[in-house]
Amino acid sequence: MSSAGATFPRTNLNLLAKMKTNTVSVHYVNACLERAKQAGLDIQPFITRLDVSPEILQDPTARIPSEEYVRLAIHLVMATNDEFLLLGGIPRTRPGTFALMAHATMPAGNLQRSILRCFQFYNLLVDDIHFKLSKRNDEAIISLRFDHPELDWDHQTADSVLVLLHRFFSWLIGQRLELTQVSLSGEPPVHRQEYQRLFRTRILFNQPLNALHFKQKHLDNPITQNESTLKEFLRDAPYNLVVIPDNDDSLTAKIRAIIGNDFRHEFPDFESVARSLNSTPQTLRRHLKHEGTSYQEIKDTMRRDAAIYYLNRSQLTINEIAELMGFSEPSTFHRAFKKWTGLTPGAYRQNSDQELL
Repeated sequence: MSSAGATFPRTNLNLLAKMKTNTVSVHYVNACLERAKQAGLDIQPFITRLDVSPEILQDPTARIPSEEYVRLAIHLVMATNDEFLLLGGIPRTRPGTFALMAHATMPAGNLQRSILRCFQFYNLLVDDIHFKLSKRNDEAIISLRFDHPELDWDHQTADSVLVLLHRFFSWLIGQRLELTQVSLSGEPPVHRQEYQRLFRTRILFNQPLNALHFKQKHLDNPITQNESTLKEFLRDAPYNLVVIPDNDDSLTAKIRAIIGNDFRHEFPDFESVARSLNSTPQTLRRHLKHEGTSYQEIKDTMRRDAAIYYLNRSQLTINEIAELMGFSEPSTFHRAFKKWTGLTPGAYRQNSDQELL
């Protein structure tokens, strides 16, 4: 296995650049580590490889660069020799299984047949986790069920699989599969806003099934990918399953593109953004609410993720980072960063530096 400080193998530079300014909830790191612990692995070497302070892992509101999470996931899959990380202590799918499934779904023709082929593939391999496509009125439902609920006691497996399926099926049809609802069986967690970022739709908790809901009409969408693009997709996995994809056509993604990455200039006002999207402020606000976000939250998320990257990966002073983030006063940046992460910029950087000593 490569060390945490190694360069990403075979991934493209554009994807890596996007990952550098994306973060994930620390929950996902801790859930992976707990899975490894249950599988009988000594997790300390994996924690040591992370370029993140152990103190940060103890803060449920903390976030880390997505590249660290991806490195950890790759190391754990290689260590367990199982893409399900020995869930319940049982080996299920060796590394490369997802790639075989992807090849099997390619010739299916449309989304419905691809989904069915994907689920036939996994239902043959895995006995106690069941995938199903069903229809109700004008809605299609992709659901995931465990024979033994204790296998997914923290709901991490269901959450991760639903994200992976949504990203993969969106890629197959060449556009984001627009969801009408996501159902999750667990209680609302501390990191529940993460689901809004990932799925861009209404999230319901304490549901009988873990499921993705979308309009049936999308089942007829043709498969737009081929063997050449599949090769590129698999080369970049799992990075492209963590970083928000380029074909994300949500309003959130469009607004992020309008804002750009240079925060030193004043953010465009909401009315200007609405005009750029040929919308009215009232309509745009309503649509953003449907995606589970707001203009202020989008701005805060972009600056938060960029600030975390610079604090972890640069020699810039905190005052210089504050300026890059568009704050005229360092004290304002300190207050904002603490609101976002629960730590001041200095405390966050100190915790990261201690890990490197």
